[in-house]
Amino acid sequence: MKNLIHITEDISRASGGVRTVVKDIHSKFPEALILATEADVDDSEVKVFDKKGPWLHASSLTKFLAEVPENSIFHLHGVWMHAQYTAAKVAAKRNIPFIISPHGMYEPWLWKEGALKKKLYFKILASSAFAKARYIHAITRDEQKNLQQLFPKTEVVCIPNAISIEKPVTRSKTAKAYFLFIGRIHPKKGVELLINVFQSLLDLDFELKIAGPENDHSLQLQELAKTDARISFLGAVRGAEKQQLYRNAHAFIAPSYSEVVGMVNLEAAMMATPVITTYQTGLLKEWNDRGGSLINPNFEELKNVLIESSNWSEAQRDDRGNNLRNFVIEQYSWKVNLPKWEALYNSML
Repeated sequence: MKNLIHITEDISRASGGVRTVVKDIHSKFPEALILATEADVDDSEVKVFDKKGPWLHASSLTKFLAEVPENSIFHLHGVWMHAQYTAAKVAAKRNIPFIISPHGMYEPWLWKEGALKKKLYFKILASSAFAKARYIHAITRDEQKNLQQLFPKTEVVCIPNAISIEKPVTRSKTAKAYFLFIGRIHPKKGVELLINVFQSLLDLDFELKIAGPENDHSLQLQELAKTDARISFLGAVRGAEKQQLYRNAHAFIAPSYSEVVGMVNLEAAMMATPVITTYQTGLLKEWNDRGGSLINPNFEELKNVLIESSNWSEAQRDDRGNNLRNFVIEQYSWKVNLPKWEALYNSML
């Protein structure tokens, strides 16, 4: 789809799930453009624009968008930076249809961080600009309800994050069974809660492996966990190493306070590994019946599910993982969700 243009401020690995989703969509529509103000050096398919200031203002991006063909479609990813705002303004001025994927950035829990600044920005600038979108894209039904309240006159469509169907890698024996977290280490991910609960279970003969790029929060958590030799921080992991970590884990745990599905949950399940995560991810409730576990992100519920899952036999663990993998293929694979994107983009032409 040559006339499709993805626009975001950051598609580097530091951006977390936004990068994964944009890259995945682009792999299905490879003729599309990706425009950003931050990218990694190996992101050869991304056109990067210079930016300045905390808003990442990019005047060259505005100029570029003002000159793209009129039959273009803009897909905005994210909501807080100049890239999305200027794209919405240019699109409205030139009568170019656009869709916005907030990627969970308007979820209630996230408004607590920088609440006043975010509310003022939304009220004064973003709400009027984004209300002109042809569609607002939600990843879960819960997010769809929330976005419809924020944009009552705009159609909000729900298409979940999608994942390619991959065969699980061969599982290898590890020195000790382990629970695993992989992802961006941010307070909303609940990693501190996970460490606190794990440390309280002194008799648990498991390791806890935490993988993700190092940042200020991860350094704080390393300090918190330094007295427990069972806990290790692996830094950033990718590719085959990441798949093997998923596959070998007794269970993957993502105790997020706020999330919209979370690609790591789908990635782990695709490797036939049971996934323990939270209702706040917006995953379908059937996750609980198909091999996964949904809890609320609090101490007691996480403690109980850790104890319960530590008692699974290998056969039970494998049955749960295979069942969850099949559920993800049925509900969250590109096989199911690609036709939804094709229909949505075509309706905007």
